[in-house]
Amino acid sequence: MNRRDVLKTGLASGIGGLAGTAEVNAFAAEANHFYELRTYQLRNDIQPAKINDFFQSHFLPRMQKLGVGPVGCFNVVSGQFTPALIVLVDYKSLAEMQATLAASSDKEFLTAWRTFETAADMPYVRYESTVLKAFDAHPKVELPTLTEKQAPRLFELRTYESRNAVTLRNKVDMFNQEEIRIFRACGIQPVFFGEGVIGTRLPSLTYMVGYENMAARDKAWDTFRANPDWARVKTKPGWTDPETVSNIHASFLRPTGYSQIK
Repeated sequence: MNRRDVLKTGLASGIGGLAGTAEVNAFAAEANHFYELRTYQLRNDIQPAKINDFFQSHFLPRMQKLGVGPVGCFNVVSGQFTPALIVLVDYKSLAEMQATLAASSDKEFLTAWRTFETAADMPYVRYESTVLKAFDAHPKVELPTLTEKQAPRLFELRTYESRNAVTLRNKVDMFNQEEIRIFRACGIQPVFFGEGVIGTRLPSLTYMVGYENMAARDKAWDTFRANPDWARVKTKPGWTDPETVSNIHASFLRPTGYSQIK
């Protein structure tokens, strides 16, 4: 079985327990984007120049050439994965993701990739990759609005594990129907929301939000906790966190200078 077959069969088997071909075809026809979220594990004794040069000089230009993106590249400043480079790739569809994985005719890129991967001084330790399906209420990456005076923006990457696929569906519904809207009203800027399709620690969802800085982050979450709509939503049967969220992982990120999401 080749890599393309693995992608197709893995995605088909991981889509929320869909029962048959009709459901899978309906899923594939939706307009929601798909994300690949990579976490490159680094070490404090590994210099970041090599991995940053590869993504800036080779990976992002290749994605732009193929019309894929935006692509976000982030350094982890605190949280679950430290030190690490987080790479987010926004694909318009599974077909675009598959075509990108299959595009092997770019000799210049392949040479750069082989040099990067086989370097004597290791560019990274390991990496994990997760495929996410965008939420209905937030179907693609949203680029934050920049201000002229701001320092590099702060992003928060959060993963919610759920007890089972049913409780995860309830949490996704909660975001789609209410919570994303409340985030916006409280100054929490959405970047992406995705349900895990392939990856570790499923069932889970992952999302990224942005702030001007940590002070703005703290103010936004204080506003969120005091929001009357949130007070109403969080007590709705089937939507309360002890029922829908069994574990939470969070990290704070800064965009690299070459990231298309910043």
